[in-house]
Amino acid sequence: MTGWTSRQLDTIATADDFRTAPFRGDGVTPGTLIWVWAVHVADAIFVRSENPESRWFAAAIRQRAGIASFGDFSGPVVFTHVTDGPTKDLVDAAYTAKYGDDPYFSAGLLARSREQIARVLPIRPTDRS
Repeated sequence: MTGWTSRQLDTIATADDFRTAPFRGDGVTPGTLIWVWAVHVADAIFVRSENPESRWFAAAIRQRAGIASFGDFSGPVVFTHVTDGPTKDLVDAAYTAKYGDDPYFSAGLLARSREQIARVLPIRPTDRS
């Protein structure tokens, strides 16, 4: 598995253009790209869904792969559900730092979406097997 470049992580830190689409049930066809808030912690990008009933997030966790597009990157990614508390705390802090001034951001949003956090890493097609 390859990682994000410093430039890509810098883009995530400053831009708000992350779009992603998990693969459909066939494991090959991506769904429609949707815009989501994204942050980086260390060498990974994290996304979350406020809605516990989110179909895109459920598909991302079920399929574990899809596509993403932002900055100079457009390609396949792997999703990993974040379940450990310390990582969730770091991601919450990153979201607060990046989106804290956004009118849609709130402590309630963080609380509601704490179970819907995924780590996103770029992959080569052979990395998924």
